[in-house]
Amino acid sequence: MMAKVRHSEEKYYDMNWQRPNVIYGDDLLGEIAGRGERLAVATMEIPWNLVKDRLPIKPEAVVFARDMELRTLEGLERAVPPVDVVAGIGGGSSHDLAKYFALKKGARLVQVPTILSADASVTSAIGIREGWRVRYVGHVAIDRILVDFSLIKQAPKELVRYGACDALSSHTACYDWKLASSRGGEGFDEGAYRKARGLLDELRERRFEIRDVSDEGIRTIVELYIGLAEIAERLGSDRAQEGSEHFFAYNVEYVTRKQYVHGKLLAIGILVMSYVQDNGFEGIKGLMVDLGLEAKLSTIGLGEKEFAEV
Repeated sequence: MMAKVRHSEEKYYDMNWQRPNVIYGDDLLGEIAGRGERLAVATMEIPWNLVKDRLPIKPEAVVFARDMELRTLEGLERAVPPVDVVAGIGGGSSHDLAKYFALKKGARLVQVPTILSADASVTSAIGIREGWRVRYVGHVAIDRILVDFSLIKQAPKELVRYGACDALSSHTACYDWKLASSRGGEGFDEGAYRKARGLLDELRERRFEIRDVSDEGIRTIVELYIGLAEIAERLGSDRAQEGSEHFFAYNVEYVTRKQYVHGKLLAIGILVMSYVQDNGFEGIKGLMVDLGLEAKLSTIGLGEKEFAEV
C-alpha cells in the first residue's frame, strides 16, 4: 500500500516523527518504485553509472546534484515533471536534492545511499545553501531507505568511514549544549543528552566494524543516524548532534566558496573543537585513528591561510 505523503514547507521537525522503513540487504534497487509509478532520480554521475541499468523502471527525469544553492534547485525542480516517487541515489547532496523535489512534487521519497559521508539520507529537514550559507527549507517524510550493502561497498571505503563523523559530532555538540545551558543561554534536555552520549558509546564499541566497512559497520552508521534523527525530531532541535564542529565546517564552505566531502570536513571540525573545548582531545584523536579517519587540512585541500580565516 502506498504510504501517505507527509511533507511540510512550514516546519523543519515533526514531533510525531516515525522511524522510516529501513531495508537492509543486497540487490535492493528493485524496491525503489512499483510498476506503473512515475520516478524521478536525484543523483550524481558516479552513483548514476552504478545503478542506471539496474532500476526496475525508467525514470521520467534524472537530475544531477551539482550544487545546493537555492536558485539552482528552483531551476532544476521546474524541469522535473509530476512524479509519484523521488529517489535520492548517492551521497548527501543527492539526498537533499531528492528531499527538495519530493517536497515540491508531493511525491514519496526513497533514499538509496551509495556512500555514507553524511546523515542526509535519514534526516527529514532539507539542507540547502543561499550565498554559501546553510539554510533549512521544510520537512520531508521518508518512505523508505534502501541500505544496499553490496552497492555501498563499491564506494571507496573512506567515503563510508567518514560517515561516522555525523554521529561523532555529538561529542563536541553535546559539550556546547551543556555549556550554553549552564550559562543560561538556552534550555537543556537531560534525556536527549544521555541518549546522544549513549549513541557515542555504540560508535566506540563498533569502531572496527566501521573501519572495515562490514555489513555491521554500515548498519551501525545508519542506526546511529536514525537515533540522532529521532532525538532531533522529538526535541525540535539538532542541538545534540550539531554544534561548533558543524559551524566550523559551514564557515569553511562560506570562506572558501568550495564544496567538500561533508564527513572529511567535519572530522577536522570535531578534532579542532575538541581541542578548543579541552574536551577529550587525545581520546577523540585515537578514536579517529581506530575508525580509519584522517583529520588533516591536506585531506580536503584546505590551506593554512584559509584555515586561519575560518
